Amino acid sequence: MGHSSQRPRKLLFINYSLGMGGIETLLLELCKAMKAGSNYDPAVCVFEAQGVLEKEFERIGVPVHVVQKQRNRDYLLPFKLSRLIKNESYELVHVHNQMAWLYGGIGAILAGKPLLYTEHTFLQKFKPSQQRHMKRLLFWVGRKTRLVTTVAKHLIPGLEQDMGIPHERIRNIYNGIDPAPYQLTIDRERKMRELGLSPKKRIVGIVASLTEAKDHATLVKAFSLVLRDVPDAVLLIVGEGALEADIRSLVASLNIGEHVCFLGVRRDIPELLQLFDVFTLSSLVEGLPVSLLEAMASGCPVVVTRIPGVDELVDERSGVLVPHSNPEEQAAALVRLLTHEDMAQMLASAARQRVLDEFSFAAMTQAYLSCYDDILSR
Repeated sequence: MGHSSQRPRKLLFINYSLGMGGIETLLLELCKAMKAGSNYDPAVCVFEAQGVLEKEFERIGVPVHVVQKQRNRDYLLPFKLSRLIKNESYELVHVHNQMAWLYGGIGAILAGKPLLYTEHTFLQKFKPSQQRHMKRLLFWVGRKTRLVTTVAKHLIPGLEQDMGIPHERIRNIYNGIDPAPYQLTIDRERKMRELGLSPKKRIVGIVASLTEAKDHATLVKAFSLVLRDVPDAVLLIVGEGALEADIRSLVASLNIGEHVCFLGVRRDIPELLQLFDVFTLSSLVEGLPVSLLEAMASGCPVVVTRIPGVDELVDERSGVLVPHSNPEEQAAALVRLLTHEDMAQMLASAARQRVLDEFSFAAMTQAYLSCYDDILSR
């Protein structure tokens, strides 16, 4: 961890916003760990104000700078970020995902400060024309980025091929979580009543933002098939996003409204996970989903799509993998776990063990700190 006699080195994280999402939750936990004892003093900069988690960062003494990004291309943003980095004497900048890499990266380069980039998801989520433009710019920023980390190994080839990042400058650091908060016992009946549900219901749950990448539509169709075999099942949808209205109208058109609850953004995820009989994801693309790690740590059996990133987290022994965009297969797997308790429990305990062994928060934090040490010792 370095020598505590020195003053801590000032580090700036740059991310798009502080909404409720995997990256943001990860940053918060990383900041907590750094505050609790490390050679680094973190701060966060975002391009959008009013994130749900902003207050939580401030509560643990981590300053949050908001440098508002203009719509579309914002040519002044890198200069504003560079001024912030210089004025506050940040010694190292750690950016997350492509938008922050582009603007924050140029800001760090202008300020003459070393840059670390973490890739959480592919560029695929941007339109093809945007992708081309970003690739050109990021290729240049990438040449000046000291180290690049990925949250899953399947992201490495894209960085090498599209961004020209040499292999020796890339490290894979899996997302990790602290399992403690997810190992709690709750009063199930009370929690179910609080949600307005009868305690006898069987719960299928998803925790994911309501975006195209997460493909809730396939899950909703699958769930309507599940109800034929498990009529007392309820689907809990946790998260918010641009597609909420579309998904609600799909639920209505399938006539399954009384079996589906939209819970929005929640801060009681560990308790909700204790209610889930099965956790599921219908994603088309993922980096390494933190919500899936949380479910596994909670001892939830999981049914997830077999896509890159997810298949690094779940194997045949620790969950059921189904093809994406296939409601029938997803439904069959959900029914199997809802009706075979022994199998569900076996998978769930293997999943929990896997998180403890391979995806520990301590190992992840240590890996990031050693990246910072390496960069600053050059």
